[in-house]
Amino acid sequence: MTTPRYLFRDFSLDPAARELRRAGELVALPTSALDCLAWLVAHRDRAVGRDELIAAVWGRADVADALLAQTILRIRRTLGDAGAEDSAIRTIARFGYRWVEPTRLEVDASDTVAPPAAIAAPGPGMEARIGPAPPPATTSSRSRLRPAMLAALLLALGLAAFAIWSWGERDAGADAAVAAAPIGDAAQAVVFPAETDELDEWSWLRLGLMDLVAGRLRQAGITTPTSESVLAWLRGRPADAPRDAIDPELAPADALRVRPSARFRDGSWTVQLAANGPRAITVEAADRDVLAATHAAIDLLLVRLGHAPPPRREAGALALDELMQRTRAAILSDQFDLAQQLILRAEPALREQPVVELRLAQIDMGRGDYAAVQRRLGPLLDKVPADEDATLRARILNTLASAEARRGLLVEADATYAEAAALLADGSDPIGRGLAWMGLGSVASWRGDVEAAAAHIARARVELEAGGDALTLAQADMNLGLLAMQRRQPADALPILRRAEQRLAKLGAREELAFVRIEIVAANLLMLDPVAARVQSDLLWPPEAHSGNERVRWQLVLSRAGLFAAEGRLDDAEALLARLDAQSSPTEDADARALGLALQARIAHARGAPERAAALAEAALTPALEAASADAWLELLQLRLQSLQQLGDVAGAASELARMEAWVEAHPGDWSRLQLALASANQAVAERREADALVAFADAAARATRLGVPEDVLAVAQARVPVLLAQGEPARASEAAGAVAAWADRDARAAWITARIHRAQNRDEAWRRASERALQLAGQRVMPAAEPATTLQ
Repeated sequence: MTTPRYLFRDFSLDPAARELRRAGELVALPTSALDCLAWLVAHRDRAVGRDELIAAVWGRADVADALLAQTILRIRRTLGDAGAEDSAIRTIARFGYRWVEPTRLEVDASDTVAPPAAIAAPGPGMEARIGPAPPPATTSSRSRLRPAMLAALLLALGLAAFAIWSWGERDAGADAAVAAAPIGDAAQAVVFPAETDELDEWSWLRLGLMDLVAGRLRQAGITTPTSESVLAWLRGRPADAPRDAIDPELAPADALRVRPSARFRDGSWTVQLAANGPRAITVEAADRDVLAATHAAIDLLLVRLGHAPPPRREAGALALDELMQRTRAAILSDQFDLAQQLILRAEPALREQPVVELRLAQIDMGRGDYAAVQRRLGPLLDKVPADEDATLRARILNTLASAEARRGLLVEADATYAEAAALLADGSDPIGRGLAWMGLGSVASWRGDVEAAAAHIARARVELEAGGDALTLAQADMNLGLLAMQRRQPADALPILRRAEQRLAKLGAREELAFVRIEIVAANLLMLDPVAARVQSDLLWPPEAHSGNERVRWQLVLSRAGLFAAEGRLDDAEALLARLDAQSSPTEDADARALGLALQARIAHARGAPERAAALAEAALTPALEAASADAWLELLQLRLQSLQQLGDVAGAASELARMEAWVEAHPGDWSRLQLALASANQAVAERREADALVAFADAAARATRLGVPEDVLAVAQARVPVLLAQGEPARASEAAGAVAAWADRDARAAWITARIHRAQNRDEAWRRASERALQLAGQRVMPAAEPATTLQ
């Protein structure tokens, strides 16, 4: 596959890699600015209207012209243009903008994937499209995501790729499965691991035959859970559970239970399939080749059940079958290195098969090497056109989209998932189509389009229910919980997440369970329930026990550090962040590192070091942090503003407040407006505008009450109560303190507010008890004195 680049002046713009370079050096540019630049350059043959540009870059129409103007200004400054007159971007009065800089298109062979959204091959009457997708396209901006939610969405996208191993797995290179209606006994079946007394080189048969049987039953029209779902359930099943017991989350009670076994005697393999359900059926077949014997046994079972067997493979393809089943068994056992070695030792003719190349990409995915996935699958798509094998192409697309999303290429991932869903519109692969819709929902959620995300996930659930796979259904429920958290509704999210936790625990799904619990930790912290958060966090540690993916493990480390900071265990939090900084990848773990730096600033603030907190916050307030989590970016800007106020830098704080006002105008929402109201109130205090401060605090308190999130209510009261006391408003101060009194026994800030009220009312004993409780809960956080009107952060 080729990768186009635009060359102008000493710049090189690579839309597929999402990079702007000057004289070979990478230039930092926010994602929205990069998308805007790419769109203008790609359409340099004409002027681009403001409405078109806004829709292309932000994916919606309700974006202020001021934000677009600021983005254009940012691009011009990056390019070194002094003003609009001599700029590469010409302003077209009362219309929009046009790219006028002489530009050369260079197309080279490259190992970089050219995603469908970035490059569309021209057809009749259509020019090649390069840059962001046309309106109403999405952008790569991931708005309103907290750190833990970002990690969970990353996982959800990656898990969709893992599920692809099962849903489309069929005999490599075979024709499409026969669409046989279930006319016999079995409508659903569960296949268990195979029993075999062979060791060493034949150990792969245990899971390899299990997966082969399950795949062939699905081809014949029998709904069968994926091998991942069955293995996950078996790992979590109680030791004393009946042998034939099936959890209803996996399959109905009357589902057929299929137990394969393989024995080698006198130079021949005998494969037996024992099926128990409404009636017992046992079939067996023998052959010198174990896979040929297995195929024959499956066909016999299907005939006994009244189903037409799918087409059989030609004899020359058995070597490919064996390679795929061996690597599949290794993957199911999390032995990615072994799976790769099996492929590398295979004959060259086998390694060149498209399904083998896809398997290598899936191994890369399991290791967290998403760039390698893109390098492999870009050229592979050219080899598998939709009119030759739509199902295989859809599997490739879903895997590629997962890798693109994990690298933050949301525009590309959105288009790639959409192509996969369209290829499977005939309903032949409901699980594959469900995974594509779930990927679309995750991407929509990541970029902040909650309504679209909910619609996509609802469609995914319909498809996944038709496919009958319990694990992917549980993942869809996990995404519904994430959407509630994205709306900043932790009280609504908790029951959804707990239900998903129960299902995933039953299935023994390790990584999915870990990230549901991360979200439960985050929800409990927002609800000011640190004890419940601690219980969940302890279940996630150490990270090595919950994920073999290094990218995911760093997200677990980040979550743990955030809990420690909330508990006042600042030394422990900093130790984890130091580990993250020293050992994680600056490129592959860029989001986690950006969020880790933001957490360091919060810790410095909690230690009572405003100068260090302000400096760390300034270093962390980067486009990378904004792209990773807009909420974290805004929270950090609030912290920097408060630090500058504590340092007496009123002018600097005013400048940051103006920055926040511009940001909130561009990102309107109830929570962002609450943050602006609180920042405005604090700045009015710093500027000694007491009347304005009281009005702004009242506005912030009303907004927090409407949102109903305890953390937000407490944050406002923490700043407001001392000011009310200082202004001689004890009654209003008591009322504000009363809103957080219920949390005084479990949160240091609430206990401190209670102590301030008792002190103002000369209740010395009550003040002493509340102060002691605040100090006890604070841990290593610095507590302010009882009298001054400063606040505990």
